[in-house]
Amino acid sequence: MKLKNYLSPTVMKKTLVEEEKNKFWLKDVHKEIFVLFVTEYLQQADPHWNKQDSVKLVDAVEKSVFQYIDVQKLLGLVMSRDGFTFSFNVVQNVCSDELFDLLLEYHPEKWRFIHEMFMLDGKVDLIYEDRYVNSPLGCLLLAQFIRRIRDLFKLSYRSIEIILSKKDFRVIFDDDKLKIDRKFSFPENRDSFLRLCMDEIVSEPYKLKVKNLQHARTLIIRNSKFQLSICPDAGISYGWGVENGVHRDLTIDVLKKNLDLNINCFNRAAHSFDREGII
Repeated sequence: MKLKNYLSPTVMKKTLVEEEKNKFWLKDVHKEIFVLFVTEYLQQADPHWNKQDSVKLVDAVEKSVFQYIDVQKLLGLVMSRDGFTFSFNVVQNVCSDELFDLLLEYHPEKWRFIHEMFMLDGKVDLIYEDRYVNSPLGCLLLAQFIRRIRDLFKLSYRSIEIILSKKDFRVIFDDDKLKIDRKFSFPENRDSFLRLCMDEIVSEPYKLKVKNLQHARTLIIRNSKFQLSICPDAGISYGWGVENGVHRDLTIDVLKKNLDLNINCFNRAAHSFDREGII
């Protein structure tokens, strides 16, 4: 059962964990509730993580009332399952085709290990689920990201599967004049443009599925020996806008004819009063 469904609003105010930068302040949280929270948090990185794993992990951490728990330390214990988890907040602006390059600047020693794991077997399957890809910029970022991972890590895609949501659109009826960081009117318009991006930018066979999704936003790449899961908070396009300048008023009809553009993206989340970059 999801944590948000397990607690009533009244109980949530009294017991739910408050996040403060990279730590959680526990306020008389019942162990069962804390286990549910840990399970939901870690399943973002590892879909196979289950409640029993969380019970063992919580038992391994000395937990008491009003104790600070370092999230990085908590996630580090996952290494006991022959893997590791790390997170970071992206604070820089970026060009759209260099988003994966930017991620490699954080924890470079871990990315070197990941690269080595894929060098053992470069034939991989890629699966991406995202409820929030609903703009031309989001489609472009996704296609460029998939291509860039392949080129930098020298991968060969055995299969590519993209699963997107049919919700979260707004009807404006003139998508050809849509600015590229605005939502499409209908999912069919998004799907058509994404197919164009995938065909011209990635140039690999792929499957596109559209269905009702909850808070999905996970990219999985796996070979015969290793699996990498990347879980961008609220999806790959969250927090990115078009930077003021040459591309600011770019519309989709122009972008369709210039898919080789490298768009200057502004990191909105890094300048938000309640966020510290894009997780």
